[in-house]
Amino acid sequence: MSQASASIADEALELLRATHERINNMRVLFNAIIKDLKHGESHDIEELANLGGFLGYDWANYVDCEIEKMQAALDTAEVAK
Repeated sequence: MSQASASIADEALELLRATHERINNMRVLFNAIIKDLKHGESHDIEELANLGGFLGYDWANYVDCEIEKMQAALDTAEVAK
């Protein structure tokens, strides 16, 4: 594996690790919404749901940008062969 390919693979693994962490954060957020619905007075549900929507949108946008960056790097590495 070339150095460029290894670097891209490392970036991809880091993105997967970060994505795993964000998904776990979303799980905790949705559990908080469920608990507030069941046991709370439901004061925070709308704010928690809005936060979840924002985080999902923001992370999807970030991942899209990273995919484009990695694809461009792969394309460049392929041309350099």
